[in-house]
Amino acid sequence: MVINSEGPNETNSEANNLQEQAYEAIRRLIIHGDLEPGRKVSEKSLEDILKIGRTPVREALIQLRKQKLIYAIPQSGTYVSKIDLKSADNARFAREQLERKIFMETTAKIDDQGKKVLEAILEEQGAAVQRHDRRSFFHLDNVFHQTCFEIAGRSEIWHWLDANNTNLDRFRWLRLSVPDLKWEGIMDQHYALLMAIQERNVDEAEFLAILHLHMMLEEKQAVTEAYPDYFTDESLIY
Repeated sequence: MVINSEGPNETNSEANNLQEQAYEAIRRLIIHGDLEPGRKVSEKSLEDILKIGRTPVREALIQLRKQKLIYAIPQSGTYVSKIDLKSADNARFAREQLERKIFMETTAKIDDQGKKVLEAILEEQGAAVQRHDRRSFFHLDNVFHQTCFEIAGRSEIWHWLDANNTNLDRFRWLRLSVPDLKWEGIMDQHYALLMAIQERNVDEAEFLAILHLHMMLEEKQAVTEAYPDYFTDESLIY
């Protein structure tokens, strides 16, 4: 009797893919504040929003709970966690230490095609500023950094960081809605980084990378004052 092993494997693969889709979709909803800190969520409501079955959503919530992005209160329900500012700062610190070297490698390895790609990304991001398109601006900010990792040949490191910087991304998203914190400041730093890369100025690229990632420290008070209920009390003390 011959047993076809492809069927179960394909089924398991589909289930894993659905779980990953559910996880990434819910994580994006949390990052973008569609599921704001403190909000009560349920498997049924998320199933309706995502149009994905109950089992993948349940498994995704287990994964998110392990990452402390949601929490459960017995006899009450499941809630979106507030932003842990210390966790966000740890992610910022890790990115600063790595990206200073990444931008140095990008400067050394970039070719004409890579320069054109980075220029095109910043052109699109500048257009997002003009439209005041928050989601596009945020997405293209990440794309700019991710592309530098790719040019440096360090894509795997980017994916490691991206998987563990959710609280930093939540902070960065809120930052974009604080009136006193202009998007142009981010653009100016991106253009300065691009110029250093194009001119192959390794030392300047490293310095600008550090300056860029320090922005969170300089803007922390403005963001937490604008959204005091979105952060844990412990993180505000930190």
